[in-house]
Amino acid sequence: MLRSMDKAQTDLGSEAPAAPAAEGDLRVLAELVEIQMSIARATQQEALQAPALGVDYCQRIATVARSVRLTLLLKDKLSRQVDERRKAAAKREAAQEDFHDLRVKLAMLAAAYEVSEDNEEINRRVTEVREQLERPEVVELIEASRAPVAVAALCRRWGFPVRVERWLEMADEAMEQLGFIPPQDGEDDEDPPEPRSAASGRRPKSPDTG
Repeated sequence: MLRSMDKAQTDLGSEAPAAPAAEGDLRVLAELVEIQMSIARATQQEALQAPALGVDYCQRIATVARSVRLTLLLKDKLSRQVDERRKAAAKREAAQEDFHDLRVKLAMLAAAYEVSEDNEEINRRVTEVREQLERPEVVELIEASRAPVAVAALCRRWGFPVRVERWLEMADEAMEQLGFIPPQDGEDDEDPPEPRSAASGRRPKSPDTG
């Protein structure tokens, strides 16, 4: 709805790289096929116009043909992987948009949890955040803003560190575990980085987000 107001503001800072590594690999493979075909044409021309004694041109052509065939197979496999990743990314982004409110709320609960030093503070902060998230002006802000904008604004308003990417990352991890969004790139989950030093001695269960 009104979320489009923030789209131009956030797109510049949140765009994915225009040329992922896999797409660069595809261009390299396409160039390699062209080189191999140039070798094949040069070999054919030499065989027809100025053949050298003792050279098996059929074998040369067969070797180049096999190389071209293997390169094309690799290119096709990589192309399918790129398409699958694009589809997975699009599906994930659509799910994040569908559950936009939940994603922002989980991000703010993650922030409250991470800045707390003990169980008592966790319970107090999480309760406060839950109550604040129900306030009409906060609901309106979340509805009218893209997730990074809403999380940054609420962090500043409530005195949390403005670690937008980290809080949204934690929200996405929770949403994956709850089955709201698919895993990124369809890959298996990796062990998430430890958000706080193990020396703190506090690693209670994450707050129930209800």
